[in-house]
Amino acid sequence: MAEKIFDSAFLSRLALVTKTVEQDDAEPESNDLQPLEPDDYEEIYAAYTERGGDAASARLQLARVQEQRDQAFGRILQFVSDEYGFGRIEDLDDQKLEGVARDALGAAVRWMEEVESQTRPTVRATALRALLKVHYQLCDSMLDLHDEILWPIAKRISLGPKEEDLE
Repeated sequence: MAEKIFDSAFLSRLALVTKTVEQDDAEPESNDLQPLEPDDYEEIYAAYTERGGDAASARLQLARVQEQRDQAFGRILQFVSDEYGFGRIEDLDDQKLEGVARDALGAAVRWMEEVESQTRPTVRATALRALLKVHYQLCDSMLDLHDEILWPIAKRISLGPKEEDLE
């Protein structure tokens, strides 16, 4: 069976709904870390290029993994929507899509917590667990790319020249 592929317009809509759900569910004390702004990324990529890195290739790698991760998350939402009898997620109104996204995010978070706390893999496989596993692996790949490509440069930029010499 072929995997469902969502168009970019729906993925953009889903990103907005997901951001709303994440902001609504965020704990007040979790505001310590703020997401990077587009200008921050531009500065990081410029510094990456200055240090001999290929920023265009890095952007493509990150964009490719992000697209795969977003597609995987869309499939989780479709699974949840099917379980609720809602049908195609692309056809849901914003309120229903937000509810499905909230439940799918909850499932993804619980899966990540379960995987990270386990010493051995779960024995019982289900369709939802398979979707969650793929999404988790793609999130992990994206974090690895951020750690490999962006974090070393961001750290140097935030330290500044004087503090960098102290390391």
